[in-house]
Amino acid sequence: MIYVRQEVGFWLGLMLIVIGTGCRPATSGHETPDVAPLPPPQAHLQGWNTWDNRSIWAQVLLPEGFALRFMLEDTVANERLALVFTGNKVLGSEKVRTLAHTPDGSYTASQVMWRAFNLTLVTVARGDSLMVCVLPELSARNPGRLVVLGEFPYGDAGSLSWTDQAITVETQGRNITLAADRPGRPAGEICSWDLSGPLTLAPPGLGTEAVQAYIRQAESAYWQRRQAYGQAGQAWHVIQNAVNWLVVYDPAQDRSVTPVARTWSYGWGQRQPGGHVLFCWDNFFVAYMHALESRDLAYNEVEQMTRLIDTLGFVPNYAGPGYEYSRDRSQPPVGGLMVREVYRLHPEPAFLAAHFDRLLRWNRWWPEHRDYQGYMAWGSDPYTGIQHRRQQIQNNHPAASNESGLDNTPMYDGVPFDTAHHILMQADVGLMGLYIADCEALAEMADLLDRPEEARELSDRADAYRAKLQTLWHEEFGLFLNKRLDTEEWSFRISPTNFYALLGGAATQDQAERMMEDHFYNPAEFWGDYILPSAARNDTAYTGRDYWRGSIWAPMNFLTYLGLRRYDLPQARLDLADKSLKLLLKNWEANGQILENYHAETGGYPGYRSEYFYHWGALLGMISLIETGQVPAPERALSDRD
Repeated sequence: MIYVRQEVGFWLGLMLIVIGTGCRPATSGHETPDVAPLPPPQAHLQGWNTWDNRSIWAQVLLPEGFALRFMLEDTVANERLALVFTGNKVLGSEKVRTLAHTPDGSYTASQVMWRAFNLTLVTVARGDSLMVCVLPELSARNPGRLVVLGEFPYGDAGSLSWTDQAITVETQGRNITLAADRPGRPAGEICSWDLSGPLTLAPPGLGTEAVQAYIRQAESAYWQRRQAYGQAGQAWHVIQNAVNWLVVYDPAQDRSVTPVARTWSYGWGQRQPGGHVLFCWDNFFVAYMHALESRDLAYNEVEQMTRLIDTLGFVPNYAGPGYEYSRDRSQPPVGGLMVREVYRLHPEPAFLAAHFDRLLRWNRWWPEHRDYQGYMAWGSDPYTGIQHRRQQIQNNHPAASNESGLDNTPMYDGVPFDTAHHILMQADVGLMGLYIADCEALAEMADLLDRPEEARELSDRADAYRAKLQTLWHEEFGLFLNKRLDTEEWSFRISPTNFYALLGGAATQDQAERMMEDHFYNPAEFWGDYILPSAARNDTAYTGRDYWRGSIWAPMNFLTYLGLRRYDLPQARLDLADKSLKLLLKNWEANGQILENYHAETGGYPGYRSEYFYHWGALLGMISLIETGQVPAPERALSDRD
């Protein structure tokens, strides 16, 4: 037996499946004359992994497109759990506890509880072999059955057949045979076994001891990597679960992507294999989190987002199956910031060269479309080629609010939308702070790429918008405030985005300290047992739980923290890092959840408007990794390699 060292300890029986892997043919990538070319984004699409968007209990072999899907059967009710989701909120659905997942799928572990059943599944991929271990909890009165389905979910060529103790699979250039240690019940493309004990499937002649050694080695390597992060090891562990379980394969574009949640992918994909949905700032954040352990996944995620600029001129609010994009609006400009941090972890000039011009084009898009009298405001442009129902929400207030990423925030309640200029008539501190930071990040990249003209252009633009942002300082209130563009009235409806002025370097040190004293540490606004609520606690619209009307969101904490690092504010940094990590671990350790947003008063699940397993929730852990020095400091110059 092998013990999985996790928050939920249990003994594992062994299920073994050993099948060979192949290599996906190389495709052309971006090349720059001055630097070595990058590998194509699809280069990592090979081997076994949890690629199937519909079920984490499916192991898919790429490029062959063959899948083994593990299912549970309730023999009393004659019902089957065919698909296993992280974060399934349907009443009576399975409960999933993810335990470990390496970026390349070489080691995964998960626990599923459904009705009276409790099973754990561990997979280890080594070279051309895959080992899968399953242990059913034997205390259930309903014995049930384990069902294994062989399929080609993406329509690849191949055939398979079961006998009572073996499966034979034929794909292009590969034959696979697996034998069971006891007879099962074959029926077409499936075979099932009772859950009276562990089950082993393996090529003839492979010994159990060798399989156990592979599993122990993979498990040990994962935990040694976690321990290398010291006191931040638990944060690293949660991040790995958050991002790696959500990587799925998109057969329509022959790529992997990391959607925000499997539940969203299933819905947007209309329950079909390959379903997904990408959101702009969400996916730039996940690229940064991927970069902790996987250059390939981080580079790929950036590629999938920036390639949209080639089509649209900007990164859209959303991108779904069938080339469905929001063509009227973008989302917060965090691309430059996150690409810079990915580069900091994997400093290859070819990476910057491949994406700089795209990101520069997006950077230039903002003043062309969202500038009004030198200020920036969120907006939505009219689009006539409507193909999907979601595209009908455009050139209006809801669409512009959605561009902010803060969909129902009270900050924009009552602010008119100007259909002539296609913007909300309010200068936005958050947008301007983010945009200045984007200009600065791209200017650094331009310097490294020896693009002096673009570097000057970007620096000048940062300076110009910083000067305008500084006019939004309200001395009496002690904070940078949004301001109506039509009436010049100040808006005292505040959120953590008001702190993004620090991210843009618009504040003096004295102003930054006052912002902390008067607002950050003010329990009537943002301070408390759990921080930072997305609306001030004393706002009349504050609920503490209704999406952006008070829930705590990891990206707000993360971006605020990056802003704090530009100033001498060590205690505020430490407090935000500490409280963010405690919030993340409170839900992870209790039930394995990584929430989309968190209840600002209880620190728990805020209600139906939050997913249970959503990757950007793990940004709360990234704050801890930065604060403890486990990743490079984001405020340091890229040229400073000491």
